[in-house]
Amino acid sequence: MAEVIDIRGNRALPDNRIVSSTFDFRWADWEAGKPIQCIKAEAEKYERHRAKSIREGHIHISFVPSHFSLTGGYFYTLRGIFSYRNDDTRAMEVYLLAGLMECVMNGTAPILRTDLLRSVYKKILSLKDSLRVTWQGDVDNFLLPLHPNLYGPTLFLSRVNGCETLKDLYKTIKIETRRQYEIIKEAYVFYLPRNSVYI
Repeated sequence: MAEVIDIRGNRALPDNRIVSSTFDFRWADWEAGKPIQCIKAEAEKYERHRAKSIREGHIHISFVPSHFSLTGGYFYTLRGIFSYRNDDTRAMEVYLLAGLMECVMNGTAPILRTDLLRSVYKKILSLKDSLRVTWQGDVDNFLLPLHPNLYGPTLFLSRVNGCETLKDLYKTIKIETRRQYEIIKEAYVFYLPRNSVYI
């Protein structure tokens, strides 16, 4: 009978980790809403609370970690990376594409005001087709949010805006998106609501 009732409170915790080979993706304990991005220390606090709540038999988890809510362009970037969650190389290409989009939509590099912009658009369209990733609606941000102590909020665009040649522009975008990607892998956890957008 003890096996059925679990009188010791050793209730098995449902595993919420999806994958950590690209970003650290976990299922959220809520069904609706947008994905969230939180630093690992916040995720650890949440996981401790989650374990305690489940062991005590609570149906709802009352604690939500301090986080960024990933809406707008952030949502589509994360969804693109999630679609390549088992392929770090392709997931990085999605983030590179996000960097190119950020550059043409928010950058002010002089080179972007020349006919070389056509080459950048061709590269974007080629990557979009290859990766099958799109952003929809009124989108103004593409690279995921980062805490300022990890990566300055204006650093990417200031580096990009200083580029004088197309070669330098591509190189800078590649370097900076790789830096951000590695910071995100090292420092953040993503919780995805259990809805059909991801399944």
